[in-house]
Amino acid sequence: MKHILLIFLFGIILGGCSFRERWQGFYYPDGCLVCEDQYIYSPEFKDRVSCISWAHNLKAKRQNPNDDFECGKNCKAPDHVGGLYLCDETVDY
Repeated sequence: MKHILLIFLFGIILGGCSFRERWQGFYYPDGCLVCEDQYIYSPEFKDRVSCISWAHNLKAKRQNPNDDFECGKNCKAPDHVGGLYLCDETVDY
């Protein structure tokens, strides 16, 4: 019985270590959060720093101080048109 428990715990630990983060950027031109047709979506990144860098580079290129963005970790796409992405965590700095 102990061996089965140890194998089970080892599998959980190993499985948790192999989980990778996925980050995606959401860019809001003119800071418009309801203008979904204008959103700019980033490619997928492996870390938060790369996503934030993508957003800052885009903001510098557009030169619009009203633009806004956020980056989300492990986001799930909406299951219907007009739905919201659901992310484990979001950052906007």
